[in-house]
Amino acid sequence: MTDMFIPTERIRTGIPELDSVLHGGLLRNRIHLIEGRPGTGKTTFGLRYLIEGKEAGQKCLYLSLSEAEDELRQTAASHGWSLGDIDIVEMIPLPDTPSPQTILLPTDNELNGLVERIGAKVEQAAAVRVVIDSMVEIRLLARDSAHYRRQVIALRERLSKVGATVVLLDDITSDGREFELQSAVHGVITLEYDERSFGAARRRLHVVKLRGGDFQSGWHDYAIETGEILVFPSLIAKEHHRANDKTEVFSGVGALDDLFGGPLTAGSSTMILGPSGIGKTTLALQYAAAAVKAGYRAAYFNFDESETTLQSRMVLSMGEGKASDGSADDEDNQAGSESHRFFQRRVNPSRISPGQFIWNVRRMVEDQDVRLVIIDSINSYLDVIREEKSLLPQMNELFSYLSNMSVMVVVVGAHSARLDTSKEPDAVSIITDNIISMRYYERDNVVCKAICVFKKRQGQHEHEIRELELTNEGIRIGGPVQAADREIGATAVGV
Repeated sequence: MTDMFIPTERIRTGIPELDSVLHGGLLRNRIHLIEGRPGTGKTTFGLRYLIEGKEAGQKCLYLSLSEAEDELRQTAASHGWSLGDIDIVEMIPLPDTPSPQTILLPTDNELNGLVERIGAKVEQAAAVRVVIDSMVEIRLLARDSAHYRRQVIALRERLSKVGATVVLLDDITSDGREFELQSAVHGVITLEYDERSFGAARRRLHVVKLRGGDFQSGWHDYAIETGEILVFPSLIAKEHHRANDKTEVFSGVGALDDLFGGPLTAGSSTMILGPSGIGKTTLALQYAAAAVKAGYRAAYFNFDESETTLQSRMVLSMGEGKASDGSADDEDNQAGSESHRFFQRRVNPSRISPGQFIWNVRRMVEDQDVRLVIIDSINSYLDVIREEKSLLPQMNELFSYLSNMSVMVVVVGAHSARLDTSKEPDAVSIITDNIISMRYYERDNVVCKAICVFKKRQGQHEHEIRELELTNEGIRIGGPVQAADREIGATAVGV
């Protein structure tokens, strides 16, 4: 007879996106480990886990081997949390008290006594949720790794019989550490804190194991803010789909649509390349304005320009009104207007992680039903993920996700030399469906602008290089640039 697999019941952590990564939460009545270097937020995770239980009416216990109760309550208060009826017990290891006539080392007695006290306290409390902080104090009392592992296993077996879901917190204090604790528990979550050369540090986590349960593998960025822990699950494009539709957006400039060979279509990706000041943002906003006028919602993620400058551009492209911030009140106040369908997000590349940015895009698509996403510029986005050296894989996953969700994406790229797809950000052009190139040229000692379409995967397009003007009335596409006109420096984009 074949044994039937019965999924283990899950218990929520109080962090919804972490529960998503864990496919429902921690395993009920199991022992879990949250580990990381000092400063990664282990205590904050532990407190949030217990507060979730307290709010559900569950008995909760915090056993502290390192911090005093008043310190823990101050930490919670800094987040606006009240620990309320959560039991906090200080379990500071006792000093060495060797017994007479024993062959055991003093630390053996001390460690055995501490483990016994922990087990007894958990049994006495009859708590549903337990946090033990931190296991490093127990490790320091063990004479070697084998001794430590035996004590951890003994503690695990004793706690497993209590019926509590236990979270152990542990400091990673050495790169050459062993993995006795990881191997002894049922689940492991590792937290990391990486200082960047400039800007905010990056926090990320990954689930090492969850014995008897499934989870989303890989690294996931997270942020600790006042009152909440935000986890940004890594994107898996194939898990997201929306029914195909016929969404298409003409630019609203007839000559530009002729040059491009028609409208932007649902699920397509378009890259606008050109040197600084050529009008890339203006062109992107032209498509945004056209999408809004057609009744769709558009989101503009701005890495470079100030809100004041962008606001003036939007007024030119969209007429009076300003962009929505995505709030319910904003939408109610502007119901029936075009401007409430345009969402602007100012992104500071030195203060945001790649996972958080992609999560923000997802929220616009899934919560606001946005059908056009603009990223301006890809050069600044590269600064967000420079340490990873993974621009192309991440953008490919993002483009695939947006395509699956029938969303158009326009990516702006600053460019001042011939196209070189072996380097970033030019390499992004390989995975985009369409490429619009803009450049400067000289005519009669006057600097002029030109535009052409290099690539369009779906359908035909014109191959001429056309004159481009940005006027108070908007974008104007003129006739072909003459062969006698001289391009300026090396600003042409070649193929």
